Amino acid sequence: MQSHTFSKARGVPIVINGSASAHHLHQASTSNGRPPRSTSLNLRAKQREEEARAKEAAGLPQTFTPRFHNEGAVRRMRYNRLGRTDMVVSQLGLGCGALGGLFGDVSDSIQSIVEESIREGINIIDTAYWYGKDRSESILGKVLSNIPRSAYYICTKMGRFELDFVRNFDYRADKVLDAIMESLKRLRLTYIDIVFLQIHDVEYDKYEQMLLFETLQALEMAKQSGKVRYIGATGYSLDKLGRLFEAAPIPIDVVMSYTHGTLNDNSLGRYISFFQSRGVGVINGSPLSMGLLTHSGPPPWHPSSEIIKDAVATAVNYCTEKHIQVERLALDYAIQFPGCSSCFVSIDSLAHMRSVLDLTIGDAPLTQTEHRVRDRIMRRYLDSLDNAGWEGIDTAAYWKRLKKLGLSSLATNRHSSVESLASTLNGMSMRSTTSSSDLASLRAHRRRTPSRGGTSLLSGHYGSRFGLSSTSSPARSVRAFSVTSSVRTPIPVPNGSSNHKK
Repeated sequence: MQSHTFSKARGVPIVINGSASAHHLHQASTSNGRPPRSTSLNLRAKQREEEARAKEAAGLPQTFTPRFHNEGAVRRMRYNRLGRTDMVVSQLGLGCGALGGLFGDVSDSIQSIVEESIREGINIIDTAYWYGKDRSESILGKVLSNIPRSAYYICTKMGRFELDFVRNFDYRADKVLDAIMESLKRLRLTYIDIVFLQIHDVEYDKYEQMLLFETLQALEMAKQSGKVRYIGATGYSLDKLGRLFEAAPIPIDVVMSYTHGTLNDNSLGRYISFFQSRGVGVINGSPLSMGLLTHSGPPPWHPSSEIIKDAVATAVNYCTEKHIQVERLALDYAIQFPGCSSCFVSIDSLAHMRSVLDLTIGDAPLTQTEHRVRDRIMRRYLDSLDNAGWEGIDTAAYWKRLKKLGLSSLATNRHSSVESLASTLNGMSMRSTTSSSDLASLRAHRRRTPSRGGTSLLSGHYGSRFGLSSTSSPARSVRAFSVTSSVRTPIPVPNGSSNHKK
């Protein structure tokens, strides 16, 4: 569908001979004795407003649907306003990467996972065409057809489409508008609550003018037509996201950051005030840092450096010795990250959903021992990383490492960045691929290797141009977010009373 199709959407005046056709439509609707359509729409809008006020007075979110939701579970869930939008979202969001086969097979019924998640109070769902190359959206479309539309918000992503490594990003207006319509068809919906523009981290400068003056304009057109309610942006580089929000000619309502609100990298904390000052809602993604913060360890193609992997592996081993699940520590940290309205967690089974829900609503909170262990691994092993990530690392060395690991078919110089290659491999479900014995021995060796504490991996710091603190040390040392420690002055973890409870 071309861009001009959106101008014909309901509610958008069509300019004819220099004047809007709304007057002619009004005349037509009143000539046959019926009330104008705008009157009935206004009445329904007023009814929705009254229902929303009634739910708010009762301490329930707008998405609460009687006879569908478990009201007790909904009341225990924490809800937060998403920036300047009218959306009040659950602190835990349902990530659907796993449902699209991104991380292997799903053990339980997808219908059951999605229905139970929403019934138990989760009201925001994250998907994308890239999650299994439309598989996630298509499966969700079948599942959501049995769930009241008013019971959830849903968001998807635009900008990254094909497995074509040469042109896997496409920001042309017609492509974006066509993709929105295709997503709506797959999801079997009439509108999407949030569409995230997925920026290309390394080649941002190349695409910046197109993003600002073509892609965003297309998304605004979709928003005005009623196909999209809010516009968002997502990407790995916080600095480039800041540039986009600073230069955008139209308002961007929501930002989703991934792997920057985690135990090993909390640099998102330095950008919270920048986004909040603009009324932008903040969502935290990838709480396990793309598999780093798991007992099984990251996939062999994970783009982080060996120093990062060694430090995190040592922290994970310490948790194992203390009989502590590092995943619980990481999830609790990311879900409660200050300034974030919601945290998207990819769910792949009912048991996983139940455990994350219990952690979020406080039915199975971290014990004092878990808090102490988390504080200890951050102080001993993770703080020394200084929020190091994999933005701008040596791609040639990375491709060379892939060949050494027996993944030579993936080491193609047609990838313009490590971030692009890592995202591509996610889309190809490489995490479910069985590794060779060499990879297994390499992982075992890495887990035995002590961390290289005290080594700073960053030569600079993020975002001075966005009004962020300009110090000689990165955000990690000033602790954007940490648990209580006798040697640091932390920002305390918020308790339930500090959240917007609905």
